[in-house]
Amino acid sequence: MDRKPRTYICLLWLLIFGAVTTSCSNDDDDGSITPSSEERYTGDTYQDLHSPWVKDPGQKTHVTRWECVFFGSYPTNEVVSGSFNAVDDYALADGDVITDASLYNKLQQAEWTDDDTEIDGKRYRRLNGAGAVTCSTNREQHYRWTDTEAWHYFAYAPIKWRILKISGTKAVLLADRMPDTCPFHDKDEDVNWSGCHLRQWLNSDFLHRAFSETERNAIETTSVENAPNSSYGTNCGPDTQDRIFILSNKEVFASPLATDYGFYAGSGIDDAARRFRSTLYAKCRGAWWSSVTGYRGNSFWFMRTNGYTPSNITYICDFGYLYNQGTAVTCDDAAILPALTIDLTKASWTVATPVKSTDIVR
Repeated sequence: MDRKPRTYICLLWLLIFGAVTTSCSNDDDDGSITPSSEERYTGDTYQDLHSPWVKDPGQKTHVTRWECVFFGSYPTNEVVSGSFNAVDDYALADGDVITDASLYNKLQQAEWTDDDTEIDGKRYRRLNGAGAVTCSTNREQHYRWTDTEAWHYFAYAPIKWRILKISGTKAVLLADRMPDTCPFHDKDEDVNWSGCHLRQWLNSDFLHRAFSETERNAIETTSVENAPNSSYGTNCGPDTQDRIFILSNKEVFASPLATDYGFYAGSGIDDAARRFRSTLYAKCRGAWWSSVTGYRGNSFWFMRTNGYTPSNITYICDFGYLYNQGTAVTCDDAAILPALTIDLTKASWTVATPVKSTDIVR
């Protein structure tokens, strides 16, 4: 399902509602957020780590700074032997492409186990078209495959996480870039988070690929609330217990929790705090990126809240809007933004460079 029409749909909604500051999600502020002019940390502190710092929460001028940590690792940067043109330059970050003919040749000759290998103490993963969620030679704003049978090689890199909240020694983390892509569900049917394919994949494939046994032992089981869609009343299934999850509408919009996490909780702006980019590995697996000026290179990401029907799932588009009507649960090119809770006393984490919402404005 091509994201280009989706971007245009968002633009059309903006025009229909008469101002470029109107959300394409049709969400309205429920009045629960009281605008205030202040600067504060939203939660606890652990050692030198803080919960998000917010300025003017509840106002359209809000600014958030998230402190970050590295925890776990995942395939990220592609190793190539020469030139690279599979992804538009504006959608790449520094270090996404490793040009190293010698290493590329070693990877071609390496012995692989379940498409993973290790060379000189570093871990790599290989991928061809059969391992991608979707692949094409000419799909706009998608990774351009010239040979779907040829192997592509990716170096594992530490996963950078934003700290959404610290409570005592526990920290809720959200990936700073989408590390992968996966449909919310593998069948076109009514489904909610509790029974979807994505939940199973995150808590099995992703969990074991991204984290060592020691790291997995530091990941808490989180009580995940699955409230109905606030606009359409769509039932989103029972609450769940998960080690890896994705965020809900309530956690990014129209609630005090959304403010605590660093998101703008009202309507009327394309919130820069909700704009994210995908890794090169996620793009090779099928993630779409935007070409719209001001949002170039951003991807869109699923919520775990159903849309206007149980066969739709809500998402955050490249602008940073919550699209509350949703898209088909089988949509194949959304990037995934995982979240988890860790015990900071058990986890082997290192401090990473903080991220500010104003950094994300493209």
